[in-house]
Amino acid sequence: MQKILVLCPTQREYRDLPALARALGCELVFDEFCGDYFDRLLARPPAKIAPLDILALIEQTIERYRGANLSGVTSGVGYPGMSVCSIIASRLGLPGPSPASVMCCEHKYYSRLAQRALVPDAVPEFALLDCRRLDATAARISTFPVFLKPVKSCMSINAHRIQDRRSLRKIARTALLPEAFIQPFNDMLKAHTSYPLDASYVIVESLLEGMQVSLEGYVYDGQVHVLGILDAITFSNHISFKRFQYPSRLADGVQERMRELARCLMRGIGYDNAPFNIELFYDPVADRISIIEVNPKIASQFADLFLKVDGRSSFSMLLQLACGIQPTTAHRQGNFKLAASCVLRTFEDRHVLAVPTQAAIADIVATYPDALIEIHATAGADLSNQMQDAQSFRYGLVNIGADSEHELEEKFAAIAERLDFHLVPVRAAASIGG
Repeated sequence: MQKILVLCPTQREYRDLPALARALGCELVFDEFCGDYFDRLLARPPAKIAPLDILALIEQTIERYRGANLSGVTSGVGYPGMSVCSIIASRLGLPGPSPASVMCCEHKYYSRLAQRALVPDAVPEFALLDCRRLDATAARISTFPVFLKPVKSCMSINAHRIQDRRSLRKIARTALLPEAFIQPFNDMLKAHTSYPLDASYVIVESLLEGMQVSLEGYVYDGQVHVLGILDAITFSNHISFKRFQYPSRLADGVQERMRELARCLMRGIGYDNAPFNIELFYDPVADRISIIEVNPKIASQFADLFLKVDGRSSFSMLLQLACGIQPTTAHRQGNFKLAASCVLRTFEDRHVLAVPTQAAIADIVATYPDALIEIHATAGADLSNQMQDAQSFRYGLVNIGADSEHELEEKFAAIAERLDFHLVPVRAAASIGG
């Protein structure tokens, strides 16, 4: 029986992987690795905890599993999950991508350099800013507005649209994530690549316009395969996502160009035997495809959407790749013509007095058996206490299938209505507590 080590598992991996592993004849070993270290650092306010010596922890993990007869190692998250998995796989002779190719994706500046070399027409103008020498480096930026993000980030945290030079200087000074979050990545970068620059920078890019999509794929034995392309639908005038919908509504010809772009890029950086996700824009006016970013991981939020439409969860692909097996895929064999991951979100911070009970969720699922509901809020806390993007506050997800977009929207509205969140303004909560 194949034995797979799953590092840094989230609730999705705990929930979905065991049944898939049994179907594939695999045994799973879950390892929390560094626990909630990174989550605590990205909470608001961030926790004050001792820095993580990730290289030492990797060595300890390698020694712990050296004689465990592993067939593979994988993770549902990119950092630190797939970063560490690539190192462990390399050391233990297991299938997986090279550490350098993973870190090329995760370091947003070096990723842009690779993209510019391989697929130059799909890359916006970009520049690196050193927050320690901000006045000098910011002077290079002459055209506004621009988009700013940390070279190493998570979930669009500290990503901003910048209108002018004054705003650039102000926002860039606080755009880096906590040093304790970045340092483990810098340590792996130094140990496993020849890159001279660490991730303690921000990157500024020209704005991208058009329809945003997410391309999900994998590389096996040097061959790049695309599972599918999803529409990333945002709220009006915001970068925050309203839902991710599969399959994409883009024309077949545009989607094929995206597939070819993915094939060229992932082959070019030497990425192999692992899943990947590429976020893209398509500008129909200019007929241009542009890369937002490349992620060396599965987009686990979408795994269930592929099951609903194609009949096979992308988590199956994750496990098969970990074992060095050609993934078995399906196409349009699911129960629905389309599926979406819909976000429960507010644009003002709220204090959470109560969240839906498990009994209430079970009652909703009894009515909508395909619904997969995730509660991300915590009773007694502010939404801002948890990881959020720069513009909004997410408190849950609802994955559903449908046979039309109208049916999907009605279904989500009906489910959201029954989810009994009790959210109040933060100031009101303070007065209640007083």
